[in-house]
Amino acid sequence: MKFLTALDSGVQNILYYLTIALFIALTGILAVNVALRLVNDLSLFVAAHGFDRAAAAIKALFPAASLHWFDEIVELCFASLVFYGAAALWAKGGHFSVGDWISSRLPGHASRSLYKLLVTCVSVVFVGVFFWFSLRLALHATELSTVFQIPKAWMYACMPISSFIMGVYSLGELARDLKAFAAKGSAGQ
Repeated sequence: MKFLTALDSGVQNILYYLTIALFIALTGILAVNVALRLVNDLSLFVAAHGFDRAAAAIKALFPAASLHWFDEIVELCFASLVFYGAAALWAKGGHFSVGDWISSRLPGHASRSLYKLLVTCVSVVFVGVFFWFSLRLALHATELSTVFQIPKAWMYACMPISSFIMGVYSLGELARDLKAFAAKGSAGQ
């Protein structure tokens, strides 16, 4: 049991710090790209008003006009951030749930427990379908990114990995819900 607790803590920490790192990388890349575009626009503005030497000096200080590889890295970071972030929330049970609102209005512990069990079963099915199709997408992708020639399968890999993590946590929740439902069912007899 200690191993599973340590594994759970490790997975949650990895997802937590990975999403933070992806967010920082995405923010940094976006900020640099905006700054470079502003510098380029400034040099064009200065040159258009007859200050060619000042424009040349600005371009000499900041030689990169734009990040031509910007789209690829943003796509990779953003997709990974979304899916690993979703898995992190799923692992902690931090997703918004309409089930909490509905279950509090149901009469009796047995109906609430049955409702929670039903919602968990639907979640397991959803995550299973998501895992299956995202794994197929990642395994069958043959395209390469334009600039860095990164296989698109690597970019798609965040989907089956995160859905697998969500599936494991969903199955654990299903086991707890089945145990709670069985306990409430036997207590009611």
